[in-house]
Amino acid sequence: MRTFMRVVFILSGLVPLLSLLNRQPDSLLIYSVFVLACLFRRRLAALADRLPGPAALHLVFFFVVAGELAEAFAWMGNYTKAAPTPGLLHPQLFANAILAVGLYVGWALAWLIVLRWYRFSLTEAFLITGFQAIFFEGLGQVFLRMVAVFPSNPLLALLMGLWVFAVHASVVGLAMIPVIHRLDNPAKSRHWSRFPVAVVLAVALAIVGCDLMARLTLLFGGLPPKRSIIEHPFW
Repeated sequence: MRTFMRVVFILSGLVPLLSLLNRQPDSLLIYSVFVLACLFRRRLAALADRLPGPAALHLVFFFVVAGELAEAFAWMGNYTKAAPTPGLLHPQLFANAILAVGLYVGWALAWLIVLRWYRFSLTEAFLITGFQAIFFEGLGQVFLRMVAVFPSNPLLALLMGLWVFAVHASVVGLAMIPVIHRLDNPAKSRHWSRFPVAVVLAVALAIVGCDLMARLTLLFGGLPPKRSIIEHPFW
């Protein structure tokens, strides 16, 4: 049974790669990267153990790397589809990447706070982030869209939820794979309160981090206005 589930897991990681066949990459590609990282989890953890600095700093670094990779996939998907209103922090690639640093640093700090007091497995962090995304992505817009679509097309509503779930959960999973073993401690609490605390902190600090990054850019002239992703792809 364990071997069967492993095969299913690996095959699920191949599904997002189908988007490359029609040259329309999608943000769901981050799930494929997550599956690949899971297969080499021990090697990645061993490599991360050799990095200088504390585990907390490493977690922040891996959050930013995983987040920027997901944002790059999302930007490519919107660009190839010539989306008139891209579902991004900013339509222009580099501006989006700058804002993403604040968002994912905030997300990483939230998890550092949570892991300071609570114990989470990688699977639990993956699942709670996925459900968090369904209800809070776009400040609830995704969930409301799912509710609106469900009566006429329940399958589409389910797929929308799974897509958002997989993308966001994969970012957290990918960031935690190399370092979560160094932040774990059997003495930490596994009380049920760890789940709502993780959600509230992750949502709040992601918003704060993104806002602070936007304000920081004002010191250097600010970000460009939001324009067509096709006519002004980078800045």
